[in-house]
Amino acid sequence: MTLSAVVGRAALLCAVAGFAAPVAADELFSPATSPGGVPFWYLQRADALTTTLLAGFADGFPLAHPDKIGAPIVGSVLMRFGPKGSSAGDFDEQLKDVEARCGLSAAPMSTTFSVEAKPDDFGDALDLCFGFVTEPALREADLDKIRKSAVAGRERMMESREAIASLVMRRLTQADSPFSKWSEPEAIAAATPGDIDQWRREVFARDNLTVVAVGAQDAAAVGALIDKSIGQLPEKSALAPTTPPTPVFPAKTIVLEKNGDQTAVNMEGYLDLALGEGPIALVGANVLGGGLDRRLSKAVRGELGATYGISAGLGQITPRQRTFSIRTAMSNDLAAAGLKRIHEVYDVWRRDGVTAEEVEPAREQLANGFDKGAESSSGKAYGLLSLLRGGANAEYEASYNDRLRRVDVDTVNALLKAKTPAALTTVIVASKADGLGADCVIHAIEEVDTCK
Repeated sequence: MTLSAVVGRAALLCAVAGFAAPVAADELFSPATSPGGVPFWYLQRADALTTTLLAGFADGFPLAHPDKIGAPIVGSVLMRFGPKGSSAGDFDEQLKDVEARCGLSAAPMSTTFSVEAKPDDFGDALDLCFGFVTEPALREADLDKIRKSAVAGRERMMESREAIASLVMRRLTQADSPFSKWSEPEAIAAATPGDIDQWRREVFARDNLTVVAVGAQDAAAVGALIDKSIGQLPEKSALAPTTPPTPVFPAKTIVLEKNGDQTAVNMEGYLDLALGEGPIALVGANVLGGGLDRRLSKAVRGELGATYGISAGLGQITPRQRTFSIRTAMSNDLAAAGLKRIHEVYDVWRRDGVTAEEVEPAREQLANGFDKGAESSSGKAYGLLSLLRGGANAEYEASYNDRLRRVDVDTVNALLKAKTPAALTTVIVASKADGLGADCVIHAIEEVDTCK
Protein backbone atom coordinates (compact mmCIF):
# COMPACT_ATOMS: atom_id res chain seq x y z
CA MET A 1 0.00 0.00 0.00
CA THR A 2 1.42 3.38 -0.97
CA LEU A 3 1.51 6.46 1.20
CA SER A 4 -0.79 8.29 -1.22
CA ALA A 5 -3.38 5.53 -0.89
CA VAL A 6 -3.39 5.85 2.89
CA VAL A 7 -3.60 9.65 2.71
CA GLY A 8 -6.52 9.21 0.33
CA ARG A 9 -8.29 6.90 2.77
CA ALA A 10 -7.62 9.38 5.60
CA ALA A 11 -9.11 12.17 3.54
CA LEU A 12 -12.11 10.04 2.75
CA LEU A 13 -12.71 9.23 6.40
CA CYS A 14 -12.39 12.92 7.35
CA ALA A 15 -14.89 13.80 4.61
CA VAL A 16 -17.60 11.38 5.69
CA ALA A 17 -17.21 11.41 9.45
CA GLY A 18 -20.36 12.76 11.09
CA PHE A 19 -22.23 13.12 7.81
CA ALA A 20 -22.06 10.12 5.53
CA ALA A 21 -24.21 7.48 7.18
CA PRO A 22 -25.27 4.97 4.55
CA VAL A 23 -28.13 3.10 6.14
CA ALA A 24 -31.33 1.20 5.58
CA ALA A 25 -34.10 2.27 7.95
CA ASP A 26 -35.02 -1.28 9.02
CA GLU A 27 -31.47 -2.33 9.94
CA LEU A 28 -30.25 -1.58 13.42
CA PHE A 29 -26.83 -2.40 14.85
CA SER A 30 -27.01 -4.15 18.22
CA PRO A 31 -24.53 -3.77 21.08
CA ALA A 32 -22.71 -6.97 21.96
CA THR A 33 -19.82 -8.06 24.13
CA SER A 34 -17.29 -10.77 23.38
CA PRO A 35 -16.74 -13.57 25.93
CA GLY A 36 -13.54 -11.80 26.92
CA GLY A 37 -15.31 -8.49 27.56
CA VAL A 38 -14.67 -6.53 24.34
CA PRO A 39 -17.77 -4.44 23.46
CA PHE A 40 -18.74 -4.16 19.81
CA TRP A 41 -21.60 -3.12 17.55
CA TYR A 42 -22.90 -5.83 15.26
CA LEU A 43 -25.34 -6.19 12.38
CA GLN A 44 -26.14 -9.68 11.20
CA ARG A 45 -27.08 -10.01 7.54
CA ALA A 46 -27.87 -13.58 6.63
CA ASP A 47 -27.16 -12.94 2.94
CA ALA A 48 -23.93 -10.95 3.44
CA LEU A 49 -21.30 -11.98 0.91
CA THR A 50 -18.50 -10.69 3.15
CA THR A 51 -17.90 -9.97 6.80
CA THR A 52 -16.37 -6.61 7.68
CA LEU A 53 -14.86 -5.52 10.97
CA LEU A 54 -13.62 -2.04 11.80
CA ALA A 55 -11.64 -1.19 14.91
CA GLY A 56 -11.52 2.56 15.42
CA PHE A 57 -9.00 4.05 17.84
CA ALA A 58 -9.14 7.58 19.22
CA ASP A 59 -5.74 9.04 18.38
CA GLY A 60 -4.22 12.32 19.46
CA PHE A 61 -0.60 11.18 19.18
CA PRO A 62 0.60 14.13 17.02
CA LEU A 63 -0.77 16.55 19.62
CA ALA A 64 0.83 14.69 22.51
CA HIS A 65 4.16 14.36 20.65
CA PRO A 66 4.63 17.35 18.31
CA ASP A 67 8.15 16.13 17.51
CA LYS A 68 6.73 12.84 16.16
CA ILE A 69 3.84 14.11 14.04
CA GLY A 70 4.55 11.76 11.14
CA ALA A 71 4.32 8.57 13.21
CA PRO A 72 0.59 7.79 12.70
CA ILE A 73 0.50 8.26 8.96
CA VAL A 74 3.87 6.53 8.41
CA GLY A 75 2.99 3.79 10.88
CA SER A 76 -0.31 3.04 9.20
CA VAL A 77 1.63 2.30 6.00
CA LEU A 78 4.66 0.59 7.53
CA MET A 79 2.66 -1.79 9.70
CA ARG A 80 0.67 -2.85 6.66
CA PHE A 81 3.84 -4.49 5.27
CA GLY A 82 3.09 -7.36 7.65
CA PRO A 83 3.92 -8.94 11.01
CA LYS A 84 7.27 -10.16 12.27
CA GLY A 85 8.53 -13.34 10.68
CA SER A 86 6.86 -12.69 7.34
CA SER A 87 8.15 -10.71 4.37
CA ALA A 88 5.83 -8.22 2.71
CA GLY A 89 5.53 -10.53 -0.29
CA ASP A 90 4.70 -13.54 1.85
CA PHE A 91 2.10 -11.54 3.75
CA ASP A 92 0.38 -10.45 0.54
CA GLU A 93 0.29 -14.06 -0.66
CA GLN A 94 -1.26 -15.15 2.63
CA LEU A 95 -3.96 -12.51 2.19
CA LYS A 96 -4.66 -13.80 -1.29
CA ASP A 97 -5.02 -17.33 0.05
CA VAL A 98 -7.93 -16.28 2.26
CA GLU A 99 -9.18 -13.65 -0.24
CA ALA A 100 -8.99 -10.99 2.45
CA ARG A 101 -8.55 -7.25 2.42
CA CYS A 102 -7.20 -5.51 5.45
CA GLY A 103 -5.89 -2.06 6.14
CA LEU A 104 -4.82 0.55 8.63
CA SER A 105 -5.47 4.24 8.03
CA ALA A 106 -4.64 7.29 10.10
CA ALA A 107 -6.70 10.49 10.11
CA PRO A 108 -6.48 13.48 12.43
CA MET A 109 -7.57 12.28 15.87
CA SER A 110 -8.44 8.72 14.78
CA THR A 111 -6.93 5.54 13.38
CA THR A 112 -8.94 2.72 11.78
CA PHE A 113 -8.07 -0.95 11.37
CA SER A 114 -10.21 -2.83 8.85
CA VAL A 115 -10.59 -6.39 7.61
CA GLU A 116 -13.02 -7.88 5.10
CA ALA A 117 -13.33 -11.48 3.91
CA LYS A 118 -15.86 -14.14 3.01
CA PRO A 119 -17.71 -15.43 6.09
CA ASP A 120 -15.98 -18.83 6.08
CA ASP A 121 -12.54 -17.21 5.83
CA PHE A 122 -13.15 -14.29 8.16
CA GLY A 123 -11.62 -15.86 11.28
CA ASP A 124 -8.36 -16.67 9.51
CA ALA A 125 -8.34 -13.26 7.85
CA LEU A 126 -8.83 -11.41 11.16
CA ASP A 127 -6.03 -13.36 12.85
CA LEU A 128 -3.71 -12.77 9.90
CA CYS A 129 -4.43 -9.06 9.52
CA PHE A 130 -4.39 -8.21 13.21
CA GLY A 131 -0.93 -9.70 13.41
CA PHE A 132 0.54 -6.51 11.98
CA VAL A 133 -1.11 -4.56 14.82
CA THR A 134 0.13 -6.71 17.69
CA GLU A 135 3.56 -7.64 16.29
CA PRO A 136 4.46 -5.49 13.26
CA ALA A 137 7.74 -6.09 11.48
CA LEU A 138 8.65 -2.37 11.27
CA ARG A 139 11.55 -2.98 8.89
CA GLU A 140 13.89 -0.09 8.08
CA ALA A 141 14.01 -1.17 4.41
CA ASP A 142 10.23 -0.84 4.16
CA LEU A 143 10.40 2.55 5.84
CA ASP A 144 12.86 3.70 3.18
CA LYS A 145 10.30 2.75 0.53
CA ILE A 146 7.72 4.91 2.28
CA ARG A 147 10.08 7.87 2.45
CA LYS A 148 10.82 7.61 -1.27
CA SER A 149 7.11 7.31 -2.00
CA ALA A 150 6.44 10.46 0.03
CA VAL A 151 9.00 12.45 -1.94
CA ALA A 152 7.65 11.14 -5.24
CA GLY A 153 4.11 11.88 -4.13
CA ARG A 154 5.03 15.43 -3.22
CA GLU A 155 6.57 15.92 -6.65
CA ARG A 156 3.37 14.70 -8.28
CA MET A 157 1.32 16.91 -5.99
CA MET A 158 3.28 19.97 -7.04
CA GLU A 159 2.11 19.32 -10.60
CA SER A 160 -1.52 19.71 -9.50
CA ARG A 161 -2.65 23.26 -8.88
CA GLU A 162 -5.72 22.02 -6.99
CA ALA A 163 -3.51 19.97 -4.65
CA ILE A 164 -1.24 22.95 -4.06
CA ALA A 165 -4.23 25.11 -3.16
CA SER A 166 -5.42 22.50 -0.66
CA LEU A 167 -1.96 22.28 0.90
CA VAL A 168 -1.74 26.06 1.28
CA MET A 169 -5.22 26.07 2.84
CA ARG A 170 -4.20 23.45 5.38
CA ARG A 171 -0.98 25.29 6.22
CA LEU A 172 -2.90 28.55 6.67
CA THR A 173 -5.93 27.39 8.65
CA GLN A 174 -4.08 24.90 10.86
CA ALA A 175 -0.90 26.91 11.25
CA ASP A 176 -0.69 26.20 14.99
CA SER A 177 -1.56 22.52 14.71
CA PRO A 178 0.67 19.50 14.00
CA PHE A 179 -1.91 18.48 11.40
CA SER A 180 -0.77 21.33 9.14
CA LYS A 181 2.31 19.32 8.12
CA TRP A 182 1.79 15.80 9.42
CA SER A 183 1.75 14.04 6.02
CA GLU A 184 4.48 16.08 4.34
CA PRO A 185 7.87 14.60 3.34
CA GLU A 186 9.71 16.23 6.23
CA ALA A 187 7.43 14.58 8.78
CA ILE A 188 7.66 11.27 6.93
CA ALA A 189 11.46 11.40 6.82
CA ALA A 190 11.69 12.16 10.54
CA ALA A 191 9.57 9.18 11.65
CA THR A 192 11.57 6.23 12.97
CA PRO A 193 10.56 2.63 13.69
CA GLY A 194 10.86 3.52 17.37
CA ASP A 195 8.41 6.43 16.97
CA ILE A 196 5.95 4.15 15.21
CA ASP A 197 6.22 1.47 17.87
CA GLN A 198 5.63 4.12 20.53
CA TRP A 199 2.54 5.34 18.65
CA ARG A 200 1.25 1.78 18.38
CA ARG A 201 1.79 1.02 22.05
CA GLU A 202 0.22 4.27 23.26
CA VAL A 203 -2.85 4.26 21.01
CA PHE A 204 -3.85 0.65 20.39
CA ALA A 205 -5.71 -0.37 23.54
CA ARG A 206 -9.16 -1.64 24.47
CA ASP A 207 -10.25 1.47 26.37
CA ASN A 208 -9.46 3.55 23.28
CA LEU A 209 -11.44 1.41 20.88
CA THR A 210 -14.76 1.23 19.04
CA VAL A 211 -15.49 -1.99 17.14
CA VAL A 212 -18.15 -2.25 14.42
CA ALA A 213 -18.87 -5.38 12.39
CA VAL A 214 -21.32 -6.59 9.75
CA GLY A 215 -21.61 -10.19 8.61
CA ALA A 216 -23.63 -13.37 8.15
CA GLN A 217 -22.44 -15.07 11.34
CA ASP A 218 -24.21 -14.56 14.63
CA ALA A 219 -22.79 -12.12 17.20
CA ALA A 220 -21.50 -14.90 19.44
CA ALA A 221 -19.34 -16.33 16.67
CA VAL A 222 -17.91 -12.91 15.82
CA GLY A 223 -17.29 -12.17 19.50
CA ALA A 224 -15.18 -15.29 19.86
CA LEU A 225 -13.06 -14.24 16.87
CA ILE A 226 -12.65 -10.75 18.33
CA ASP A 227 -11.22 -12.23 21.53
CA LYS A 228 -8.56 -14.14 19.56
CA SER A 229 -7.31 -10.94 17.95
CA ILE A 230 -8.45 -7.65 19.46
CA GLY A 231 -8.62 -9.31 22.88
CA GLN A 232 -4.80 -9.40 22.84
CA LEU A 233 -4.61 -5.60 23.19
CA PRO A 234 -3.71 -4.04 26.53
CA GLU A 235 -6.65 -2.81 28.58
CA LYS A 236 -5.49 0.80 29.00
CA SER A 237 -4.14 3.31 26.52
CA ALA A 238 -0.95 5.18 27.42
CA LEU A 239 -1.88 8.23 25.35
CA ALA A 240 -1.96 11.49 27.27
CA PRO A 241 -5.24 13.48 27.08
CA THR A 242 -5.25 15.96 24.21
CA THR A 243 -7.48 18.78 23.00
CA PRO A 244 -7.79 19.29 19.25
CA PRO A 245 -6.76 22.79 18.18
CA THR A 246 -9.47 24.89 16.58
CA PRO A 247 -8.54 25.87 13.03
CA VAL A 248 -8.63 29.54 12.06
CA PHE A 249 -10.20 30.60 8.76
CA PRO A 250 -9.25 34.23 8.09
CA ALA A 251 -11.50 36.21 5.75
CA LYS A 252 -8.66 36.64 3.27
CA THR A 253 -7.77 35.81 -0.31
CA ILE A 254 -4.29 34.34 -0.74
CA VAL A 255 -2.86 33.94 -4.22
CA LEU A 256 0.12 31.72 -4.94
CA GLU A 257 1.53 32.80 -8.30
CA LYS A 258 2.64 29.84 -10.40
CA ASN A 259 2.66 29.63 -14.18
CA GLY A 260 0.05 27.32 -15.64
CA ASP A 261 -2.93 26.97 -17.95
CA GLN A 262 -5.59 27.09 -15.25
CA THR A 263 -6.46 28.90 -12.04
CA ALA A 264 -7.27 26.67 -9.07
CA VAL A 265 -9.61 28.00 -6.37
CA ASN A 266 -10.17 26.52 -2.91
CA MET A 267 -12.58 28.31 -0.55
CA GLU A 268 -13.24 27.06 2.97
CA GLY A 269 -14.96 28.09 6.17
CA TYR A 270 -15.58 26.64 9.62
CA LEU A 271 -18.90 25.05 10.57
CA ASP A 272 -20.07 24.30 14.08
CA LEU A 273 -22.83 21.72 13.57
CA ALA A 274 -24.71 20.03 16.37
CA LEU A 275 -25.73 16.38 16.11
CA GLY A 276 -28.66 16.21 13.70
CA GLU A 277 -27.60 19.23 11.65
CA GLY A 278 -25.33 17.22 9.34
CA PRO A 279 -28.11 16.04 7.00
CA ILE A 280 -29.50 19.57 6.79
CA ALA A 281 -26.12 21.06 5.90
CA LEU A 282 -25.52 18.33 3.33
CA VAL A 283 -28.74 19.16 1.50
CA GLY A 284 -27.92 22.86 1.48
CA ALA A 285 -24.43 22.25 0.14
CA ASN A 286 -25.77 19.90 -2.54
CA VAL A 287 -28.15 22.60 -3.80
CA LEU A 288 -25.22 24.96 -4.13
CA GLY A 289 -22.64 22.69 -5.73
CA GLY A 290 -23.69 19.05 -5.95
CA GLY A 291 -23.77 18.61 -9.72
CA LEU A 292 -24.02 20.14 -13.16
CA ASP A 293 -27.60 21.29 -12.55
CA ARG A 294 -26.79 23.06 -9.27
CA ARG A 295 -26.36 26.78 -8.70
CA LEU A 296 -22.59 27.16 -8.91
CA SER A 297 -22.27 25.03 -12.02
CA LYS A 298 -25.10 26.87 -13.76
CA ALA A 299 -23.46 30.21 -13.03
CA VAL A 300 -19.74 29.55 -13.47
CA ARG A 301 -19.88 26.83 -16.12
CA GLY A 302 -23.20 27.48 -17.84
CA GLU A 303 -23.26 31.28 -17.89
CA LEU A 304 -19.55 32.09 -18.09
CA GLY A 305 -18.01 28.94 -19.54
CA ALA A 306 -15.16 29.46 -17.07
CA THR A 307 -14.84 25.88 -15.82
CA TYR A 308 -15.61 22.26 -16.56
CA GLY A 309 -16.64 21.61 -12.98
CA ILE A 310 -17.23 23.23 -9.61
CA SER A 311 -18.33 21.66 -6.35
CA ALA A 312 -19.45 22.58 -2.86
CA GLY A 313 -19.39 20.18 0.05
CA LEU A 314 -18.75 19.38 3.67
CA GLY A 315 -15.65 17.90 5.25
CA GLN A 316 -14.09 17.37 8.64
CA ILE A 317 -10.83 18.02 10.39
CA THR A 318 -11.63 16.06 13.55
CA PRO A 319 -14.82 14.26 14.59
CA ARG A 320 -16.23 17.52 15.97
CA GLN A 321 -14.74 20.07 13.57
CA ARG A 322 -16.53 20.57 10.26
CA THR A 323 -15.69 22.58 7.18
CA PHE A 324 -17.62 23.96 4.21
CA SER A 325 -15.73 24.21 0.93
CA ILE A 326 -16.02 25.30 -2.69
CA ARG A 327 -13.47 23.99 -5.19
CA THR A 328 -12.92 24.58 -8.87
CA ALA A 329 -10.33 25.12 -11.60
CA MET A 330 -11.04 27.87 -14.11
CA SER A 331 -9.47 29.17 -17.29
CA ASN A 332 -7.00 31.95 -16.57
CA ASP A 333 -8.72 34.56 -18.71
CA LEU A 334 -12.09 34.02 -17.02
CA ALA A 335 -10.85 33.41 -13.48
CA ALA A 336 -11.54 36.94 -12.19
CA ALA A 337 -15.09 36.91 -13.56
CA GLY A 338 -15.61 33.37 -12.28
CA LEU A 339 -14.41 34.25 -8.79
CA LYS A 340 -16.74 37.25 -8.69
CA ARG A 341 -19.64 35.07 -9.75
CA ILE A 342 -18.84 32.44 -7.09
CA HIS A 343 -18.97 35.12 -4.39
CA GLU A 344 -22.30 36.41 -5.73
CA VAL A 345 -23.90 32.97 -5.84
CA TYR A 346 -22.60 32.06 -2.39
CA ASP A 347 -23.86 35.29 -0.84
CA VAL A 348 -27.36 34.84 -2.31
CA TRP A 349 -27.45 31.18 -1.23
CA ARG A 350 -26.45 32.08 2.30
CA ARG A 351 -28.67 35.15 2.63
CA ASP A 352 -31.83 34.16 0.72
CA GLY A 353 -31.64 30.39 1.07
CA VAL A 354 -32.83 27.66 -1.26
CA THR A 355 -36.18 26.67 -2.73
CA ALA A 356 -38.36 23.62 -2.15
CA GLU A 357 -37.89 22.69 -5.81
CA GLU A 358 -34.13 22.57 -5.24
CA VAL A 359 -34.27 20.71 -1.93
CA GLU A 360 -36.22 17.70 -3.19
CA PRO A 361 -33.73 16.47 -5.85
CA ALA A 362 -30.76 17.33 -3.60
CA ARG A 363 -31.95 15.22 -0.67
CA GLU A 364 -32.99 12.34 -2.93
CA GLN A 365 -29.61 12.30 -4.65
CA LEU A 366 -27.85 12.14 -1.30
CA ALA A 367 -30.18 9.57 0.21
CA ASN A 368 -29.99 7.31 -2.82
CA GLY A 369 -26.20 7.46 -2.74
CA PHE A 370 -26.09 6.53 0.92
CA ASP A 371 -28.55 3.69 0.36
CA LYS A 372 -26.27 2.37 -2.36
CA GLY A 373 -23.27 2.49 -0.06
CA ALA A 374 -25.17 0.59 2.64
CA GLU A 375 -25.58 -2.40 0.36
CA SER A 376 -22.04 -3.53 1.15
CA SER A 377 -20.93 -4.72 4.58
CA SER A 378 -18.02 -2.28 4.55
CA GLY A 379 -20.17 0.71 3.60
CA LYS A 380 -22.64 -0.05 6.36
CA ALA A 381 -19.89 -0.50 8.96
CA TYR A 382 -18.05 2.68 7.99
CA GLY A 383 -21.32 4.61 8.22
CA LEU A 384 -21.88 3.66 11.83
CA LEU A 385 -18.26 4.10 12.91
CA SER A 386 -18.10 7.61 11.48
CA LEU A 387 -21.31 8.59 13.27
CA LEU A 388 -20.21 7.08 16.56
CA ARG A 389 -17.07 9.19 16.36
CA GLY A 390 -19.27 12.27 16.07
CA GLY A 391 -21.30 11.42 19.16
CA ALA A 392 -24.27 9.64 17.56
CA ASN A 393 -25.67 6.20 18.34
CA ALA A 394 -27.00 3.19 16.46
CA GLU A 395 -30.59 4.51 16.51
CA TYR A 396 -29.46 7.74 14.90
CA GLU A 397 -27.59 5.79 12.24
CA ALA A 398 -30.62 3.64 11.49
CA SER A 399 -32.82 6.71 11.01
CA TYR A 400 -30.27 8.78 9.11
CA ASN A 401 -31.71 8.46 5.63
CA ASP A 402 -35.21 9.03 6.95
CA ARG A 403 -33.93 12.22 8.58
CA LEU A 404 -32.30 13.21 5.31
CA ARG A 405 -35.47 12.64 3.28
CA ARG A 406 -37.46 14.72 5.78
CA VAL A 407 -35.21 17.79 5.51
CA ASP A 408 -37.39 20.73 4.45
CA VAL A 409 -36.61 24.05 2.88
CA ASP A 410 -37.25 26.13 6.01
CA THR A 411 -34.84 24.05 8.09
CA VAL A 412 -32.13 24.35 5.45
CA ASN A 413 -32.53 28.10 5.14
CA ALA A 414 -32.46 28.63 8.89
CA LEU A 415 -29.21 26.69 9.15
CA LEU A 416 -27.59 28.53 6.24
CA LYS A 417 -28.29 31.89 7.87
CA ALA A 418 -27.24 30.80 11.35
CA LYS A 419 -24.23 28.59 10.67
CA THR A 420 -22.50 29.25 7.33
CA PRO A 421 -19.62 31.76 7.46
CA ALA A 422 -20.20 35.20 5.99
CA ALA A 423 -16.79 35.11 4.33
CA LEU A 424 -14.67 32.15 3.29
CA THR A 425 -10.90 31.78 3.33
CA THR A 426 -9.88 31.74 -0.33
CA VAL A 427 -6.68 30.20 -1.67
CA ILE A 428 -5.93 30.61 -5.36
CA VAL A 429 -3.11 29.21 -7.48
CA ALA A 430 -2.84 31.42 -10.56
CA SER A 431 -0.31 32.63 -13.07
CA LYS A 432 -0.96 36.19 -11.96
CA ALA A 433 -2.77 37.69 -8.98
CA ASP A 434 -4.10 40.60 -11.04
CA GLY A 435 -7.83 41.07 -10.69
CA LEU A 436 -8.30 38.35 -8.07
CA GLY A 437 -8.62 40.64 -5.05
CA ALA A 438 -5.59 39.22 -3.26
CA ASP A 439 -4.93 40.20 0.34
CA CYS A 440 -1.62 38.37 0.20
CA VAL A 441 0.50 37.19 -2.75
CA ILE A 442 3.08 34.43 -2.36
CA HIS A 443 5.31 32.43 -4.69
CA ALA A 444 5.95 29.30 -2.60
CA ILE A 445 3.96 27.24 -0.11
CA GLU A 446 6.46 28.05 2.63
CA GLU A 447 5.60 31.76 2.36
CA VAL A 448 2.04 31.22 3.59
CA ASP A 449 3.06 32.17 7.14
CA THR A 450 3.38 35.77 5.93
CA CYS A 451 -0.37 35.79 5.14
CA LYS A 452 -1.68 35.15 8.66
